[in-house]
Amino acid sequence: MKKNLILAACLFLLSACTGNRRDIRLTSEPSIERAFDIISGTALGKPLMKFLYKNPVMFEYSNTAGICHKFALQKGAIFVPVEMRGSDLVLALSIARAAYIYRLYLLTGLEEIISEEEELGALFQARLGLEINLVNGDFEKAENAAGLKSNFCSYIMEQSRYTMAQARKEALSQDPDCQRPLDTLAGQQLWLGKMRQAMNNDNFNQLLYERDLQRVRRGTLTMSEAMKNDARSRAMPTYETYRFQRTFYDYQSAVFSNFTEIYYRELKEDQAWRQAHKADIDRARAEFSDCNMPETAVPAGKPGI
Repeated sequence: MKKNLILAACLFLLSACTGNRRDIRLTSEPSIERAFDIISGTALGKPLMKFLYKNPVMFEYSNTAGICHKFALQKGAIFVPVEMRGSDLVLALSIARAAYIYRLYLLTGLEEIISEEEELGALFQARLGLEINLVNGDFEKAENAAGLKSNFCSYIMEQSRYTMAQARKEALSQDPDCQRPLDTLAGQQLWLGKMRQAMNNDNFNQLLYERDLQRVRRGTLTMSEAMKNDARSRAMPTYETYRFQRTFYDYQSAVFSNFTEIYYRELKEDQAWRQAHKADIDRARAEFSDCNMPETAVPAGKPGI
């Protein structure tokens, strides 16, 4: 009897240590679950799904205007366009891009989603599309998937820089329904420089508040939250304010350096992947020979940053 109890206890401890990822809910939608299974079945997607189960966030369909993914990370949610559910494969691509951006957001420590993350997300989405062997008919099953198809076409017909330029143009466009325009890393660094100068005057709190107001306009922060943040920072005693300013500046500088390192590492991985999958890209070019490429200027110099 005692031996059986010990054995049962060991099995319980073993199951507690290993855990069951199915105990962690990432969605309440069966179609999104199927999309997760598709992502998990790919070499690119498996590590991403593993990351999601370690850092759970809920994926649900958006019930507001805008055919795009939307982040409500303070509430632990990511919303994807309901129009994509006509095709499990296209839905998987839409979810994977948002999940990849969420992963970057956590790994880099940035406080908000920026354009460069969308650029990398567009590349990842296209690579995953090649892995799951997308065909023209998949896009036809989904409603309003022209933007996603355009991204995929740009990757297989042109080069990664073209895809990134297209994603950047979209990210910087005026579209409040999709939480745009996004900021850029250069914009964030410029703002941090102003914050450093503001340590010697009374503009520090005002700059913090103005940044929160930008987030309010994008729909990623509520006005009440912005006002609470402002009241909290202004209520600090003088000696705590200076320490907070120095800590804030040093932390943000480290975050930007970390992001730049990750950004270029991801670009190198994309280049290596393209080299290793030339045959897959050629096959996709034949399948999508009817791609109508939009006029998007490819920026000179280094991509993105």
